[in-house]
Amino acid sequence: MKIGKRILLGLVAVCALFLGIIYLWGYKFNIYLVPPSPQKYVRVALKNMDELGLFTDSKEWVETKKKTIEETSNAKNYAETIPFLQKAIKVAGGKHSFIEHEEDISKRSITKYIKPKAEIEGNTLILTIPEFTGNNSQASDYANFLESSLHKNNYNGVIVDLRGNRGGDLSPMVLGLSPLLPDGTLFTYVDKSSHSKPVELQNGEINSGGSSTKVSDNKKIKKAPIAVLIDNNTGSSGELTALCFKGIPNVKFLGSDSAGYTSANQTVYLYDGSTLQITSAFVKDRTNNIYKNFPISPDIQTNNAKSSAIEWIKSQIK
Repeated sequence: MKIGKRILLGLVAVCALFLGIIYLWGYKFNIYLVPPSPQKYVRVALKNMDELGLFTDSKEWVETKKKTIEETSNAKNYAETIPFLQKAIKVAGGKHSFIEHEEDISKRSITKYIKPKAEIEGNTLILTIPEFTGNNSQASDYANFLESSLHKNNYNGVIVDLRGNRGGDLSPMVLGLSPLLPDGTLFTYVDKSSHSKPVELQNGEINSGGSSTKVSDNKKIKKAPIAVLIDNNTGSSGELTALCFKGIPNVKFLGSDSAGYTSANQTVYLYDGSTLQITSAFVKDRTNNIYKNFPISPDIQTNNAKSSAIEWIKSQIK
């Protein structure tokens, strides 16, 4: 009887400890004992912003947190809090940060897959790199199409056209272009505490997260001149793909300044299925230039990027 009582008390203690852990830390994993009130929903969102956001050491953020709590104190549901949280996340993480509703996430998941293009003009291979949102199968198709285009065609130079590429999943873009990129560190994420996380390419694989895919042939193409085209609609992962080419000797950037979303977002799920897309890191390229949501400026400013790139490539052929 005494042994049974001890076991029962032990189980009660373990359960109490488990429930206490969920109560205190469950929000980190989106686990709750009961549905959170709108006010707790706000506090959880603000706490995540506080921990991850790049600009939460500022006086403006301290004031914004207080104001957001006050403005949502009478909210009757989660939806009523979102406009105030949208304002707050811009202060915590900057212009690249936002809240995405569950219905928007669903719409994005069925966005039409746009395949990259490859064409030969003269002796130049022109690769059009669209933004990518899709599943793992589509990511593999995207990456391997680019990789095979680089290996099966005869050409003297390559144009990597990132104009209009607003981002999405970085991995298939970079892996598809990996024959043009040296293995090693492509660029580095730097958080607000100056902690660094290099994004590396090795043997046809990239450690950036995102889609799980690999290209079939990672043989390097080392001597071809490469023109990277950007414009004001090249943003986010489109810009990071462009930055992978910074510091490579045979590369020239042409076009106009990019959109200036050169940073990394971290996804945090909220109770109702919405997500915080909170900017948690800036970007440092292989030449040690740091981009804090700064645009990438081309080497050659031009409104005729494609024709200028073809002429530049011709000038590099000896």
